[in-house]
Amino acid sequence: MTPTPSAEALAVHNAALIIDLHCDLLLTRYFLGWNWQKRHRPNPLPGAALFGHCDVPRLVEGNVGAIAFGVVTSPFRWTGGPAAITRDLDALHTEVTRSPGTLAICGSAAEIRAAHQGRRIACFAGLEGAHGLHGRLDELPLFRERGLRYVGIVHFTANEAARPMVGWGGSNTAGLTPFGHDLVDELWRLGILVDCAHLGKAAVLEVCRRARKPVLVSHTACTAIHGSPRGVDDDVLRAVADTDGVVGVIFVTPFIGRGGAATAARHLDHIRKTVGIRHCAIGTDWEGFALFPSDLDSAEKLPNLTQALLEAGWSAEDVHAAYGANVLRVIEAGCGG
Repeated sequence: MTPTPSAEALAVHNAALIIDLHCDLLLTRYFLGWNWQKRHRPNPLPGAALFGHCDVPRLVEGNVGAIAFGVVTSPFRWTGGPAAITRDLDALHTEVTRSPGTLAICGSAAEIRAAHQGRRIACFAGLEGAHGLHGRLDELPLFRERGLRYVGIVHFTANEAARPMVGWGGSNTAGLTPFGHDLVDELWRLGILVDCAHLGKAAVLEVCRRARKPVLVSHTACTAIHGSPRGVDDDVLRAVADTDGVVGVIFVTPFIGRGGAATAARHLDHIRKTVGIRHCAIGTDWEGFALFPSDLDSAEKLPNLTQALLEAGWSAEDVHAAYGANVLRVIEAGCGG
């Protein structure tokens, strides 16, 4: 049985502006017709398999203040592409319209802070894989207007820009393609963050070397703590830190290893010890059709991570930096204030 977080942990937790850099509620909405406004019981399957990790009531209870909603499109050209991106952005706007008192589309750090002060969850979108662009850049300004604030260069398939760390066409030695160079330059010009989650190591290092703005790794783990093919090593941590970016720790058990919130805290603490607290963040991957530890498998359980971080010797200021302040800094620098 998971111990109840202490009064100190709850106080620290409730004082934070918490930003989740990657949540897949749009997927469960699309595939299952998931009602965001209804409080669902946590998924009862072992590892909370696949879905059922959050909804608006549980996010509010877990004090989540802002969320990057993953926009996932099919890698097959006849079913994905810009039309699928538009569909998901429209779906996000529909959900916000249905719940104007608890959700708000926010495109800047100032808007996120204002939404938090008004007790609303700030919402923005992150594209998971540039394959959804079909090798085109012309629709990016429209997507930004609709709330897109980061673009993941790849997902689990190679595309016109680069190759993933693992998956179809995976490579950790291949760099960006010429289109990949054009893409990251255009994203920075438009004020859209470049996300290197899923991207092969050589391409991540290349993005960081040419970076004009902070680089994001929205949801990943540290291979120094657990040898997952979805994790990043210390070279990548240092390269991202050199851009003044952040690395979001994922909660998925196969990627972080067993041990639940205490293990997620170890990954965050490794980032802190390797490159500094300034570069820590979280990207839960809730609703991402994966397996989660029993003490982080539902949004209202997030204080368990706060408890684990305090037990690891973190201060309240450290926790608040990793939970939101660092991401706000990156959004200010990369997307505008």
